[in-house]
Amino acid sequence: MIEISDVLQSVDSVNSISEELDSIVEGIIEPQCKELDDYITYVKQLVDDTNTPIRDAELEDIILTIPSLLYFMGTLQENVGIREDIAKFDKTDKYNQIVTSAQGTVQAKTALADLETRNEALAIIVYQRAKRKLQTKYEIALELLQSTKKILNRRLAELELSKSSLNKSANNFN
Repeated sequence: MIEISDVLQSVDSVNSISEELDSIVEGIIEPQCKELDDYITYVKQLVDDTNTPIRDAELEDIILTIPSLLYFMGTLQENVGIREDIAKFDKTDKYNQIVTSAQGTVQAKTALADLETRNEALAIIVYQRAKRKLQTKYEIALELLQSTKKILNRRLAELELSKSSLNKSANNFN
């Protein structure tokens, strides 16, 4: 029979470990993403201010700033990917060393190696999650950039249309 208290204890344990791993992930990406995060927060404030429409100059600033911030994000993603690869290598290397030096059946050696490489497996998870979070931030910033370009292009088209209409009206009066 399943004991609810045992399930709750397991859930608490998972939550505790998850919080610690999330803190590690944030420690990896937060310093490098701070400038982008702060800029996205600034853009969100512009969007949230419904009393003041975003000015064309602000749209232009967004269009110029986000790509430069994304440039550094791409480098960071690659650096985290390298760390993930090294973590995988370390785990595999330690796993193989344990399996070859352990005594007993293949199943016993495998179980021991799995048990002894748990920390290395968690390190891999940390770097995978960091890479995913970076990728998500990158994609959302790119989406914001594309949306901003569309808004500015629409405004420019409207401006051209109104200029064209004014020119036609002026020509009709002559």
